[in-house]
Amino acid sequence: MPEHMKFVQKDKLLSFEEMLRLVSLLAKHGVEKVRITGGEPFVRKGLINFLREIVKIEGIKKVAITTNGVLLDEYLDELHEIGIKDINLSLDATTKEKFFEITRRDDFDKVMSSLKMMVLKGFKVKVNMVVMEGKNTEEIIPLAKFAEIYPIQIRFIEEMPFNGKGKEVSKSWNYIDIENELQKEFNDLKELEGSSTAKVYHSKKLIGSLGIIPAFTRTFCGTCDRLRITSLGQLRNCLYSQKGMDLKAIIREGCSDDELIQKVQEHLLLKKASGFDEEKNHNKDLDSMSLIGG
Repeated sequence: MPEHMKFVQKDKLLSFEEMLRLVSLLAKHGVEKVRITGGEPFVRKGLINFLREIVKIEGIKKVAITTNGVLLDEYLDELHEIGIKDINLSLDATTKEKFFEITRRDDFDKVMSSLKMMVLKGFKVKVNMVVMEGKNTEEIIPLAKFAEIYPIQIRFIEEMPFNGKGKEVSKSWNYIDIENELQKEFNDLKELEGSSTAKVYHSKKLIGSLGIIPAFTRTFCGTCDRLRITSLGQLRNCLYSQKGMDLKAIIREGCSDDELIQKVQEHLLLKKASGFDEEKNHNKDLDSMSLIGG
């Protein structure tokens, strides 16, 4: 959703060197996959060089990107070259008019061009749409039909209250309602086994697949093993955490690697059983997704 953005001063962000140190340490303790998220992560200068270094870290088996596609096209060849093939593209509309209405940006053609280029270059593409009542529910079927012509996964995400203003989200468009809407067009829709965060479906009409992420209903909490480190250096155990541990401050105090990993492990022991348990301790609005990372 469009927001009045205030960009953070560079010295308040984790540096690339600090992030590489963290990933290297986490890789020694079992972390195998890293996802760099946005908005558009390529707004940060030097990101491609950071990615070239992160893929070299021993123990990291996959590096993935989440992007809104606005700056993506000029980096696709380099991403392919260094072996980053998994890209999630945020796209909440299928027409130029609706795209502008939701994002307030006239970038639809650029995003669609990036999508087509990724398919041609053989990237593993997932397209993420946040389902928002009164804004884009009529786009569910048109977007799902992209999987009829492209070998990609289209994923529909329940809206979450991460706009920084305590906004109440619609309870009517949960994963069951989204599934029912999809079944109107794909009457042979069948859920596949073995998925985790997303419920994944296939139909004979599709060369790709469809997915639903119960981000608000939170049916996947019991299998979640993810860590989130924000650009400001906060380690959060859950998207619904109101605050995390300040890794940036710990690093800049000059702690050793052993001390740093011990702090991380201690914080992980505080992880709640579910996002609902995390919410019980909230006493103010949740941060905007632009601060948490998409």
